[in-house]
Amino acid sequence: MTDDRSRAREAFTAVVQLVSGNATGTGRVVLVESAGHEDRALGWDALVFSPGGSEAAVGYEGGLVEPGDEFLVGDDLFVHTQDYLATPFLAVAGPTIVRVGGQQDYEAFLQDADLARDKGVFVEQLTTPGVFLADQCALGSTHPCTGARRLHVDASGDVRTAPGGEVLGSIESDVDSIALRAAVLSTIGDVCLNAVVSADAIDQARTARPWLSRYLRVLAVLRGLRAEGRTGLKVSGFGGRFVEGLPADLVEHVDAPILVHGNGEQLLCDTTQDRVFQVGADAARLIELLLVADDTDHAVELATVHLGLAADVARDAAGQVIDSLQSVLRVGITSPAS
Repeated sequence: MTDDRSRAREAFTAVVQLVSGNATGTGRVVLVESAGHEDRALGWDALVFSPGGSEAAVGYEGGLVEPGDEFLVGDDLFVHTQDYLATPFLAVAGPTIVRVGGQQDYEAFLQDADLARDKGVFVEQLTTPGVFLADQCALGSTHPCTGARRLHVDASGDVRTAPGGEVLGSIESDVDSIALRAAVLSTIGDVCLNAVVSADAIDQARTARPWLSRYLRVLAVLRGLRAEGRTGLKVSGFGGRFVEGLPADLVEHVDAPILVHGNGEQLLCDTTQDRVFQVGADAARLIELLLVADDTDHAVELATVHLGLAADVARDAAGQVIDSLQSVLRVGITSPAS
């Protein structure tokens, strides 16, 4: 039983990489829609999901592409697929993939992202544990694409990184050539969603919303905190700031720690190491300035304007915060000026 559950967890981790496009530590993951393509895919040094399965491949039933699809691996893994437009009406009963399958889905995603950014209001289902957005590398503004580390082979043998992406080759292609084509095309634009969403629309959205990847990070943080029973939280940079009056156009680095508060506590969430720290209210405001500032001098300037601190006091306080947090927060905290 323990081995079965362990295999189910490994399979689920691979499915998350396959669908989300986020690297999970798993190597290459391939899903073939036809069992006839299994042998060729196994030659790509990959974990292969194949209908029915074999000693070398993970067997599955169902699919991960269309709204309403159900994906089953053995008796312990069941994943449901839903289109983005239906998300606000979704009753989450287990692991669920939310997929952008067309222009209307994409526009709805952008509208929800704008609402979160402007008002701090998040679609509840997207913050529910067990819900995963598909193709995040295409949805984010700076999310890295895993390229050929995830591949989808349809019934005809066409190979893509994702069902809504560009054809990169066929099942008969060499996997290195597929990986090279994915890498080259990703320097020009998206390869994971551009078969169902206009490339121009994606480019324009990314340009207008440099914080889109930050939004995806926030959703992941809120899901994790909700799994621990923490709800009703407000997020710095989404609907406002802890420090009143900060310019609205300041955008943190995508991997910078995320500040949230609610229920009488302030939390600093480091997404690069999956760690959460409690901080005091005064420290939280100073950390916020450090996260949005170009450097420590800029943070000190913001502190004098928005916190009413003298420059020397602000610089000393910033140095103390940096000293206490630098060892655990590797991204987004500036160093004191010399």
